[in-house]
Amino acid sequence: MRVAVVGGGISGVTCARELMRGGAEVTLLDRGHRLGGRLGAQTLRETGTRWDGHIVDVGASYFTAASPEFTTQVNDWIARGIAREWTDTFHIADPQGVIGPKIGPMRYSTPGGLRSVVEDIAAELNGDVDVRHPIDVQQVTWLDGPLIDGERYDAVAICAPDPQSLRLIDETSNNLNGVRTVLEGHTRAWEPTMALVAVAEERYWPEFEGVFVNDDAILTWVADDGRRRGDDAAVLVAHSTAVLASRHLPEPIAAAPAMLAALRAVLGVQRDPDWFTVKRWTYAKPQSARPEPCFWDADARVGIAGDSWGGQPRVEAAYLSGLALGTAILTLR
Repeated sequence: MRVAVVGGGISGVTCARELMRGGAEVTLLDRGHRLGGRLGAQTLRETGTRWDGHIVDVGASYFTAASPEFTTQVNDWIARGIAREWTDTFHIADPQGVIGPKIGPMRYSTPGGLRSVVEDIAAELNGDVDVRHPIDVQQVTWLDGPLIDGERYDAVAICAPDPQSLRLIDETSNNLNGVRTVLEGHTRAWEPTMALVAVAEERYWPEFEGVFVNDDAILTWVADDGRRRGDDAAVLVAHSTAVLASRHLPEPIAAAPAMLAALRAVLGVQRDPDWFTVKRWTYAKPQSARPEPCFWDADARVGIAGDSWGGQPRVEAAYLSGLALGTAILTLR
């Protein structure tokens, strides 16, 4: 059975691994130069500080684990030094500053950036899965079965944000109407964000791991990336609100002045970092997630997986969604 998986984030590589383990002939297609999707990382270059070479998580900030399946995977990553326990305590802030700590579930991070967990799963595919990237898939069509850019497969798994996935579906293929309807129902529920990376030669802010910012027009979250990584680098990552991000999608760096001012207010400091940049995430996260683990149209032989499934838009949900879709596709055998 030949199966194509579109998307090289955690749901895509997990789906591909499950299909490979089930004996399918798998092709993984991703548009990025590196696999990882929104578990994106950036290596600092030419900052003028001693932190050049530091890896910064600019996409998802951490992950949690509750299900037996994902907990087993996380424990394996920890045992091999790929992941680490980070913290169960974040702070809460408002536009005037930090209010206090809040205890929650254990959050996990990675010394090599969250992308490293995707690359670890992808390493298991080496030699058994045809991994193609960077490659831009143009269209999923249907003619006696699903085709990707004219190449026929027995099944297709689409593991990408819904708005991007919808653009791939051929509007003239009636057999794909069910897939298109599902995607159309959720494409407007995706929020953008801007990630401000702020670097200083030395730390100048109060001690914390991460801060949830409430009721602010500019920021929603600030992470101490050095504490998250475990090397105490003087690096912060701040995420913007969707409203601010939507105003600056064409030119992300234009969001920096407002984000830097809000960061000063939240941290209660007067100075700016020595170096900064802004990363755009047009489809950062869904506002909500459907309760089902994934979508599988057995007649069209096309399925959808990702963090917009499984009840909550989290890294764990994306992992479980890819796992569920891979299992569903294998029932064709």
